Amino acid sequence: MSVVVVLEHADWLIVDKPAGLLVHPTRPDGTITLIDHLREMYPNEFLSLISRLDRETSGLLLVGRGKENASTLGKMQQRREIHKSYLALVHGRPPESGLIDQPLDRLGKHQLSRIYMRQGVVAGTYPAQTEYKTVETRTHPTLGEISIVKATPKTGRLHQIRAHFEHIGCPVVNDKIYGQPDNVFIDYIDKATRNEPKMARHSLHSSKLSFIWLDLPFLCEINLPSDLSAIWAGSDPTSDPAAHPAELSV
Repeated sequence: MSVVVVLEHADWLIVDKPAGLLVHPTRPDGTITLIDHLREMYPNEFLSLISRLDRETSGLLLVGRGKENASTLGKMQQRREIHKSYLALVHGRPPESGLIDQPLDRLGKHQLSRIYMRQGVVAGTYPAQTEYKTVETRTHPTLGEISIVKATPKTGRLHQIRAHFEHIGCPVVNDKIYGQPDNVFIDYIDKATRNEPKMARHSLHSSKLSFIWLDLPFLCEINLPSDLSAIWAGSDPTSDPAAHPAELSV
């Protein structure tokens, strides 16, 4: 599984993470991760992931080179000075544009949920805002009405985009947690359960990243990857991107 460096700077890297690749180890089982690939590509360097993506989410991710640069970029991330936008395929037809301003928390803290990491809108919990624009809507031969949306999170909550679009009734296409009964994800990760063909990965892609570094603006933008473009074109590709499909950060 290849990792492409989209933009290389002496102080940082912007890489295009393929779907199906963990960004860093979650268990000592020898699984090769994004940071492992990068350390092979840049031996003897200190590298630090400034942002995180789910295993199934593809797209742009910022990496600091050197401890001082990583610390500076990390603080910029906390101050929301690193701006990210995503492209997603979602079910239905969202409004032309809008701001989803709904607080999020781990759902199992407030009601029964069999999926530990599942997030949901819960009044009075953690503020979360996602700005979006609907780019286009069309009818897919098997999925029905689907739309491409550009989503820009104003906060950085876990699974924020996925949980917010479920909340407005337009869940991300092929999401196994949001917009689905709990048993869809439970069955998917159960090795004893046969799911043929495997459900394709969720249709979320980190497409744009911009920030100011040493008084200079940097912007990187990429298009939908081929698997999501194929769905948009009307096909039903399937994939099994996660041998251990643990849910990480959004």
